[in-house]
Amino acid sequence: MNSFKAYFKKEILESVRTNKYLILFVGIVFWALLDPLMLKLMPLLLSNYLPADMSALFSDFTRDTAFQSFLKDLFQIGTIFIAFTLMGLISNEVYHKRLVFPYSRGAEPAGIVLAKYIHYALILSVFILIAFLTNYFYINHLFEGGIVSIVIVLKSSLLYIIYYCLLLSILLFFSSVFKRSLVSGITVLVLSYSLSIFNQFKSIRTYFPNYLLLEATDIRYIFDKSVIPIIIISFCIIIILVFFSILRMRKIDVA
Repeated sequence: MNSFKAYFKKEILESVRTNKYLILFVGIVFWALLDPLMLKLMPLLLSNYLPADMSALFSDFTRDTAFQSFLKDLFQIGTIFIAFTLMGLISNEVYHKRLVFPYSRGAEPAGIVLAKYIHYALILSVFILIAFLTNYFYINHLFEGGIVSIVIVLKSSLLYIIYYCLLLSILLFFSSVFKRSLVSGITVLVLSYSLSIFNQFKSIRTYFPNYLLLEATDIRYIFDKSVIPIIIISFCIIIILVFFSILRMRKIDVA
């Protein structure tokens, strides 16, 4: 417990010092502001370059369209920010020999790993929730029509939170396996984007993490029975990967 408290405080101080909070905030929340504005301005920007009948296509955006566009951009861009910002969660500690003193003072690997995971899981959850609520506020003022409501937004944000908490556990595990943090970041990015391919196969897609994102964009049927298996699987994977990260930390030579 002492290791957990000490490292939880350390992660907060280090995140402030290295501007990780700011980077993650920009990478996640910035798109909630930019996306609706770009969609609103797009017809004006293209009106001089496209025929009237084609430019009219871009003027029919509804709140639903704007919200779904934000979700896609958050996945594509936000994932990059998260992967490269947090790719050195453990590998940087080992590379810079920051674990020598804590281990010599009796710090427990379990406390260190849990502190890192819970800290950033909370931060990502808060930032994602802020981003979704901010986006909802803007699209309500910039667009009309559609069925998007605060309930739909909250349900969709919860699926994104579960997905990114799962992605964080994968990133944490790879960071304990690979000595170079960049390898962890790239591996997670490739894995995250490539798993989207399985969304094309209806028979198996409900068992892959990216189905959470697919359901989050399907605003008419969020949280139907089809998401139950992957939610259960996601929590199981998180527990397993955090556990294996702890085991890996116990075997790492920190000297």
